[in-house]
Amino acid sequence: MSSIKTTAVGSWPIPFGQRNTLKRFYAGELSEALAYDALIAAARIAMDEQIACGLNEISGGEVFAPDFVHHIAPRLSGVRAVKLRNPALGYAGVGQYEVIGPLGAPSGTGHAAAFRREKALEPRLNKAAVPSPYTITMTFADQTRLATHREQLVAIVANELSDLVTAGATEVQLDAPVEAIAAIQSSAASADSLAKTLAEWIAAAFAEVPTSVRRSVHFCLGDVSRQPATEQQNLRALLPLIQALEGKVDRALLECSYVGQWREHALLGDIPASIEVVAGIADVKSAPQSSDELRRKIDALVTTVGTERLLLSTSCGCGRMPHDNAIRLNRNLVKAAT
Repeated sequence: MSSIKTTAVGSWPIPFGQRNTLKRFYAGELSEALAYDALIAAARIAMDEQIACGLNEISGGEVFAPDFVHHIAPRLSGVRAVKLRNPALGYAGVGQYEVIGPLGAPSGTGHAAAFRREKALEPRLNKAAVPSPYTITMTFADQTRLATHREQLVAIVANELSDLVTAGATEVQLDAPVEAIAAIQSSAASADSLAKTLAEWIAAAFAEVPTSVRRSVHFCLGDVSRQPATEQQNLRALLPLIQALEGKVDRALLECSYVGQWREHALLGDIPASIEVVAGIADVKSAPQSSDELRRKIDALVTTVGTERLLLSTSCGCGRMPHDNAIRLNRNLVKAAT
């Protein structure tokens, strides 16, 4: 087997020495200026560790974002908090916000600003991820009026993607767990129409991204307190959505670590040929798998997908993993891929 590229999904564990300062930053007790040194130090360590693991493509570690999407709503105009985020309560502790006016992000979502800091530290950094417009709505209290907010949410994300491109990103990724969860929980009768709607949200966010920049989407079943948002686990429910994105995205990063997902890994061969497949086989929610175990999965993927458009990754970001486990898992993945 020839070597297959490995790529980072997004988040990385917060380095121990920066945790106290960054916790204060996440809690709003410190401004970005006062937390600047800690943000720089944490990002440098996160990138160095990914490079040392041997990953072909790294991320900035998302050290500025404490908990995936949950820092975005407080940065938006036009919303009011009705329940604050409580990470200790898992999914029950997700913050809830009421829309009270036109939605906007006067200072952006923070992703482009972080990329600029991190790119200045590490020239090898070329990619960054932003939660999709639809995924941002997981923090909205009223889920019945999402369509009315679509244009404004798409504009918020599209503006952030454009800012990332201006900052030098050659790959921009939308994180779309809410789309994946909606697809897997939909009925057979509504699957095609839902896939079309979700694909429209994603495509609209990418509409102004130049063709010279890779457009990637990451689909997983959520990772709050290292738990999925649903016990339904398969790949077949995602296929209509990915097929509807043909010509609109260049890469699909797919969580493939659960038994139900891996059982259907052969379906990855049905993804349109124009879309690269990033198989998330290294499970971030369990003890690190051995390189031998991962290599067996890679051998099966090569048979199904081939090597030309196959890449490998962890199932989700590593930010919620114990630090040593994240390093061990990524090292094992790289070893298995070479």
